[in-house]
Amino acid sequence: MTNLLPAFTGAPAVNTVYQVDALTLLAALPDESVDLIATDPLYGIGYKPGQRSGFGGKTRRMAAGYTVKDDFDASWLPEAARVLKDGGAFYMCARWDVLERWKNAVNASGLRVKQRIIWDKGHWGQGDLDYYGSQTEDVLFAVKGKHELRWDKRFGNVWRIGGQGNIWNENRAKYNITQKPILLMARMIELSSRQGDLVLDPFMGSGTTLVAAKRLKRHFLGCDIDLEQVNFATLRLQQPYTQNMFAVQEQPA
Repeated sequence: MTNLLPAFTGAPAVNTVYQVDALTLLAALPDESVDLIATDPLYGIGYKPGQRSGFGGKTRRMAAGYTVKDDFDASWLPEAARVLKDGGAFYMCARWDVLERWKNAVNASGLRVKQRIIWDKGHWGQGDLDYYGSQTEDVLFAVKGKHELRWDKRFGNVWRIGGQGNIWNENRAKYNITQKPILLMARMIELSSRQGDLVLDPFMGSGTTLVAAKRLKRHFLGCDIDLEQVNFATLRLQQPYTQNMFAVQEQPA
């Protein structure tokens, strides 16, 4: 695929996406230059059937199902902690069977895990077909210093955000089988940042976090090593939108 993206020169520009690995982008950012990190990295379960993914410049194609495990690699977390501003927030999607491992790694990086958010999808699809369907996923919520949530009233830690129309199925099957709903990432962004803040996703995939950030009038920055994903994210970021998708405060958990 032709690469039409800006070259990465070691000085990342705001409101730009790059085809580089997470450590490369993070290492190029100044200390405490990012207001919010919200991301869905490879977290060790081999979930994406037939989809290319990778870390540290390596690319692989995973087999279908849950039998292939991603390597656990938390080496990017200290850099994420370094670039996050004091008072900033960190959200990382994960799953119950690797959650404790990632919680320990996030705490070791210098961030402090404050909450386990449970995302109730309202449905189940892939997974072990012999036992209960997996209807929930997990999000680790961590902070650097004292973080102030921006809400009208307190939220619970169970977020029911389903998959209707463009929110869940926006080219999901073609480009990213584990693409998260825009509303899920938008809730993190709206509750933990202000307009004009910089939102970073160092494992952006098809760009859902960055699309939500742009539509909520935040600055954004992201990367992925998969050229097809990054090109698609670029196209998504260029598209106008008309529907009101971000009534986050009016959607109590």
